[in-house]
Amino acid sequence: MPALVSSSTPDHGSKLRVPSPVPLVHLCSATEIGSRVGRNQTNVMRMYDRWMQEGTTDRPGRSHLSQCTTLREDRQIVHMAVTDRSVTSRTLAQHIESVTHHSVSARTLGRRLQ
Repeated sequence: MPALVSSSTPDHGSKLRVPSPVPLVHLCSATEIGSRVGRNQTNVMRMYDRWMQEGTTDRPGRSHLSQCTTLREDRQIVHMAVTDRSVTSRTLAQHIESVTHHSVSARTLGRRLQ
């Protein structure tokens, strides 16, 4: 038997116990559910499968690399670029590397200056 969760009803504000997950896919097709909520049937089925396997519809965590410069370094990059408009990204990168002891690419510098 599925676990029960509490849900407030809009008219009374009282708690109503409903099975979790609500078996809408057994009552309607994924296409019909998708049209009701503004999603296509593939997304509906993907979310339903994730709910059944993990108990949540949250997206999986991102697996990106952490930011290579700190907020302080970002401010320093912007300050250097603003005070000396003739400085190149390579010069900025060399200065940051000498101060922080890790390299910063010209691409990273460009992103920080956007």
